[in-house]
Amino acid sequence: MKEFYSLVEFLPLTVIAISLLLTWKVPTARWFLICYAVLDIVIILLNPTIMQWRTHYYLADLFMCIALVLPIVYRRPLALFLYEKTHINYFLLVFNRQVFTLQECGIILLMLFGAFINLVSWLEILAYKYYWIDVPYLKLYVRNNAMILVHVGVCCANLVMH
Repeated sequence: MKEFYSLVEFLPLTVIAISLLLTWKVPTARWFLICYAVLDIVIILLNPTIMQWRTHYYLADLFMCIALVLPIVYRRPLALFLYEKTHINYFLLVFNRQVFTLQECGIILLMLFGAFINLVSWLEILAYKYYWIDVPYLKLYVRNNAMILVHVGVCCANLVMH
């Protein structure tokens, strides 16, 4: 089962690459996917360190879920900032054409759900660590499957990005 979780961890990058090929002519989709890919690569690079934290891994994963909302919320201001610094017309084009899409709303909701699951898991692990509860049921039976659903949902949203 561990191999399956590792596969799902790298699934978003594969889907982003496929989506980039499919939507290369759409500047706003390309900008979103590039921003999302950069952030996902940073998260993958940080993951081996964060996995060693054990108790606070879930808190770090909560922040990673929130960080994955940043490309949606701040990519328009980032495009304007980059245009002002570089004067590359692509960034102005993205700034002018960018609108909030249904897929982006779905990604935000999925990431907020993932953040909530991680927050509850972190609190449950703290309660388990300090012997307030005997078994962390949510962490053992719900959290991993819920996060797989979040990853797959985000991948589906990325595939239909246009």
